[in-house]
Amino acid sequence: MTRRHAIAIVIALVAMFLSLAQPLWIRTTGDELALALEPVDPLSLFRGNYVDLRYDVDVNLSDGTAWNDVIYVVFDDARPANVIRTSSERPDLGDGETCLRGETRGRGKPVFPEIEQYFVTSTEGRRLERDLGNMVGVLKTTSSCRAILITIEPI
Repeated sequence: MTRRHAIAIVIALVAMFLSLAQPLWIRTTGDELALALEPVDPLSLFRGNYVDLRYDVDVNLSDGTAWNDVIYVVFDDARPANVIRTSSERPDLGDGETCLRGETRGRGKPVFPEIEQYFVTSTEGRRLERDLGNMVGVLKTTSSCRAILITIEPI
């Protein structure tokens, strides 16, 4: 193996490690957050069975909110969690508070692209299609408001 091959292999390994590092860090050190889910269609012709999640998050957005503005939503630790406040900058969190970084869709509900898809088997997809309105998405979040979806459970 030449030196160039060794360098290419090391660079590839470092890139793979870095892509896994943030989700693993969030999973091990993050705070748990449970958000209510809204029913959606779990089947795509090209991507197979998955659940494209929408969270039942009620926020009051200002009239000046534009499409795709970054928004930080702070939640309490209830199950399912309730919105405490929103802000356009990363918030300082108090005891029992967690946050998510999302994007606005005009004056409508915010979306959270990092945690919107959940891949499942076809059997599980059919079950979730029926029951999703009575379930919560269990997330792990950090103080920087980054999150990963751990599982979907009944309320």
